[in-house]
Amino acid sequence: MFIKFICCDVFARIACALVAESPHIIDLEFVPMLSHVEPDKLRLELQERINKAVDGSNRVYDALILGFGLCGNVTIGLACPIPMIIPRVHDCCTLFMGSKERFLEEFGDRLSSRWLTTGYYERTYSRNSGYPMLDQQANYKTSIEYMNFLEQYDEETADYLWQTMHPIIEMKEAVYINIDGYEHPNAYPDYVKLMSRQEVDVVTVNGDVSMLKALVNGDWDNERFLTVNPGNKVVGVYDMDEVIKEA
Repeated sequence: MFIKFICCDVFARIACALVAESPHIIDLEFVPMLSHVEPDKLRLELQERINKAVDGSNRVYDALILGFGLCGNVTIGLACPIPMIIPRVHDCCTLFMGSKERFLEEFGDRLSSRWLTTGYYERTYSRNSGYPMLDQQANYKTSIEYMNFLEQYDEETADYLWQTMHPIIEMKEAVYINIDGYEHPNAYPDYVKLMSRQEVDVVTVNGDVSMLKALVNGDWDNERFLTVNPGNKVVGVYDMDEVIKEA
């Protein structure tokens, strides 16, 4: 099959490796992770990328796959003139864990836990300061999200919006999802240092790329993936099983 793959760049390391090993011919396109800051804008961007990939490309694709889940409703309402396949997940944490079952096993009793993977480490790294933009509460005024607020509002309003969207959650431990074979050497030690400054211990759990591998290999069973047929669009279900459906 010829497949178009539009993917959040938080999966960049994994996606590139899996696409290289896929039995299919896949054109891969990344969307910056920080685009999630504005979900409504990202939804429009995804639809534009879908339209351009299908209508503006010389290659005729058999299917289009998305490296996104529900993700703050960014996939709700999306439509495609060819079959579009989307993982039935609420966000990327489940994709990093490999299945909904593994996600619930590790995060079922701590859904609000702070967590990190190599992908997040790489894609939130500030090249200007050389400091990972993870300590957001302490350094939020240098973040891209806060800068966007300042472009639209005064400083007091920007501060209020940030604090509303990023409440301080008291916790004693954070989670690092380790994915063997795809790790940046500095990701885990830097995260431990960051959390130690906040007096938070880091617990390590093992991730799994099997769901992403199934996505790029064309193993689109209905339990894990939604296939949106031409003429239909994505609708939210918001449970822990179906998550999304077509209508």
